[in-house]
Amino acid sequence: MHINKIRVSQILGIEHLEFDAGKFNEISGENGVGKTSFLEAIKSAVRGGDDATLLRRGAERGEIVLVLDDNTEIRRRITQKATTTTVERNGVKVQRPAEVIKGLTDMLSVNPVDFLRAPKKLRVNALLESLPMTADAERIAKIVGYEVKLEDGVHALEQISALHKSIFDDRTGTNRAVREKESTINQLSATLPDGETVDTPADKSGLLAALNVIDGKKDAELERIATKLDTFRKGRDDGIAALKAVSDKKVDDWQAEIAALQQKIADEKIAHAAAVAAENEKFADIERKAGQQREITLKDHAEEREDTAAKIKSIEEQAAQATKHQQTRDTIKSMRAASDLLREDAERQTAALESLEAYKSELLSALPIDGLSVVDGEIFRHEIPFDRLNSGQQVEIAVEIAKLRAGPLGIICVDGIELLDAKHFESFKEQALASDLQLFVARVGDSDMELIAEA
Repeated sequence: MHINKIRVSQILGIEHLEFDAGKFNEISGENGVGKTSFLEAIKSAVRGGDDATLLRRGAERGEIVLVLDDNTEIRRRITQKATTTTVERNGVKVQRPAEVIKGLTDMLSVNPVDFLRAPKKLRVNALLESLPMTADAERIAKIVGYEVKLEDGVHALEQISALHKSIFDDRTGTNRAVREKESTINQLSATLPDGETVDTPADKSGLLAALNVIDGKKDAELERIATKLDTFRKGRDDGIAALKAVSDKKVDDWQAEIAALQQKIADEKIAHAAAVAAENEKFADIERKAGQQREITLKDHAEEREDTAAKIKSIEEQAAQATKHQQTRDTIKSMRAASDLLREDAERQTAALESLEAYKSELLSALPIDGLSVVDGEIFRHEIPFDRLNSGQQVEIAVEIAKLRAGPLGIICVDGIELLDAKHFESFKEQALASDLQLFVARVGDSDMELIAEA
């Protein structure tokens, strides 16, 4: 549905104007000749509400009339006191004209020029408002593997993108954990000997028994030496006692002859002392030999014991090393199992990301703009950011979004079209003519206001 004819009287800078509209209508001229007034008049006719500021200065009454191609006439009268709007179809006045007008258009859609020049965030907002979508919570839960609470009033594409980013970040953390565990596994593996197993250390029980035998031999030898020394000591004591008994007897026998035998007693004492010294010397030699034998025994025992103890220590060290290696293997096994679980998580997350992308593509596939997506607050087409698309594609998207917002009365009023360069303007015009939209475009020229309609 389009506008066939427009009549404007006493509105803003326009005294009186009639115009047979086409599909692409260009209003050009110098500043102040009424271009914007003409566009505002069209907007006012379908916007409703009281707005006495639209009345031309000095005029008592202004009027805007739009005649549509289905013989519907929208008439808006404006005075300083009131604004009235009537709608007739085939000459019959329609009750509740505001509802009729509201069903015709979405406030004249969006301005494609404003869309092209808008910041990324505003472009995305305009796109999402034009493409209302609701995400299927049950389907998303099946995709990601857990229940997802979707926020009311948030666009499906935004919710899917946010969930995609969350899972992507989780997968990044999962993969980082896998790499860390693999690095630790490699470091631990480097500490192990070649081969999967370590030879079991020899049994040390035999050596411990041998050590007991060695200690027993030592103790027996020391006991033998001590026994023999006690025998010699007893023999010495007995010999001394016997000598003393003989000597005492002689002393007793000689007491009677003490005077005569004084010299003999002295000689006997000397002989006795010499005999005692000889016995002591003999025992000292035996004791010395016993000490030497003891030292030899202790030395032999120490050497033999040290050798056996060294073997036992070696076995114990091997056993400790084997235990340590087994603990390392157990740790590696546990970490590898954890790493495998993390890899499975990463694979599930990757599958969820792919399914989310597929779901988003499915939602977007029904749109009139193929390949369109919203990622991280920016519009993409076929994975190319909007600002890097060629002018034709940018304008195509802007016009398609305007079509989605236009409603049954597909009209768009564009002010400031001269802000587009020549390439963008030609693309814009081509896209507009190819669409079902009816455009009213104002651009600055160097003459009085001129209206040109193209079919």
